[in-house]
Amino acid sequence: MNLKELAQKMLNEGFNPHETNVDDNGYDNLPDGIYDAILEDVQFRVSEKTGTEWLSLTLTIINEGYENRKFFANYWLTEKQMEQNIKKLWGHAAQVFNVELTVDDIANIETAVVEKLQTALGTQVELELKTSRWKDKKTGEMKEFQNFKLAPATPF
Repeated sequence: MNLKELAQKMLNEGFNPHETNVDDNGYDNLPDGIYDAILEDVQFRVSEKTGTEWLSLTLTIINEGYENRKFFANYWLTEKQMEQNIKKLWGHAAQVFNVELTVDDIANIETAVVEKLQTALGTQVELELKTSRWKDKKTGEMKEFQNFKLAPATPF
């Protein structure tokens, strides 16, 4: 499809450059709840801005009405959250993805863990989302963060 065909398709589907909210990129949080999802990708990431490291699992939702939406299950490796998130990651690898990680794998998370978890690509899982809200003590601003839990998919 060339650009002219794409532009015509967007207009035919209701896009109006004068009225359509172009800032809605479809990446808003999914509503809290339980979803069926497929593991599509595993990446070790590093923020260029802060140097923060994390492991990111890309999960694609398959529930009707949300199909093909992405959720990024991130295991942040900050000093404050490292132990908690390594436990969570290690447990999810074993219990949800049936991937055995060793101490040596954890020591090489950016390569060994990524490679081992990539063997689980295509695995269906149950994803539970719950949003936590709190008031920032410094600014008084309301903040929120969407937490996730993973479980093996429940067979029909």
